[in-house]
Amino acid sequence: MSIKNKILDVIERKTFISLEEFMHISLHDKEFGYYKNSKPLGANGDFVTSPEISQLYGEMVGLWLGQLIITNNIKNFNLVELGPGNGTLISDILRVLKKIFKDTSFIEIHFVENNVHFIKKLNIDFPNAIIHSDIKTIPDDFSIFIANEFFDALPVMQIKKDDKKFKKLVIKKDENGELKEEFILFKNDAAYKYLENLELKNGDIYEISNETDSIIELIAKKIKVFGGFVLFADYGYSQLKLKSTLSSMKNNKTTNFLDNLGEQDLTAHVNFMKINEIFKDHRIKNLKTVKQSEFLKELGIELRASKLIESNPVKEKEILLGLNRLIGLDEMGSLFKVIYSDYK
Repeated sequence: MSIKNKILDVIERKTFISLEEFMHISLHDKEFGYYKNSKPLGANGDFVTSPEISQLYGEMVGLWLGQLIITNNIKNFNLVELGPGNGTLISDILRVLKKIFKDTSFIEIHFVENNVHFIKKLNIDFPNAIIHSDIKTIPDDFSIFIANEFFDALPVMQIKKDDKKFKKLVIKKDENGELKEEFILFKNDAAYKYLENLELKNGDIYEISNETDSIIELIAKKIKVFGGFVLFADYGYSQLKLKSTLSSMKNNKTTNFLDNLGEQDLTAHVNFMKINEIFKDHRIKNLKTVKQSEFLKELGIELRASKLIESNPVKEKEILLGLNRLIGLDEMGSLFKVIYSDYK
């Protein structure tokens, strides 16, 4: 059964499929989901992430991690990456840490990954790492969790205020059998009070990612009991956006999210306010949320870029192009936010 047939089957049974379930089947279905079997990263894929754009990104995360280890006198810990993809980020981080500490055997690497192609590569490049299909199996020890463009790929609900009522986005079939989107009355009593407290106006759309909330909740509980730190970078907002942020990409081009079922990337911007709220509820402190440009500049990315150019003058244009994509305010520098444990 294809992704399209699975989605149509739900619609036949229920007359509609929620956006959250539609995204989950399209992206994470165990047989045919986009993230299970595709090769999404890189120029020949559907999107390019910060670690793939330039080694500068991973090196700055490595510096942050090195300072965190030294400042807090961390002896042994799990370094957990959610959605490592090709392993580019962890490779750049470890290269920096080996320069700082020489011996990095006190770090145990854990990956949370489900893509069959990525898992095969990670097993070859990181033979001592432990790969998990679910974050729940990460050992209960002191852990540092990192993720880049992980949470934006998790399913969301869209709730719209319409004529003083809340409606949720669903996908139905039109009279020609084609998929169409529609907002229908939302009856979830548990969420109703929370939505009312937001004081939404007619036309406002609020996005909820139950899966993101569950994962952050689990990480917060682990850190509260066993200790640890976090660094998550993603498309997102630190001030509430009351509009749809849903988008889809195929071959690095924007598409219609109802097309190419199971064969394109679907994302929604991450609500960093909600993430921060969950951590605060568990009394996890010393977290900062900033634009990616601010985070990387504070760690000295511009100085590192100039040093790279000195030793590789023929690559000056390439290095500067990568730098601009990472910190330019009209590029990822502003659109991406970073929530991280402050080492100071």
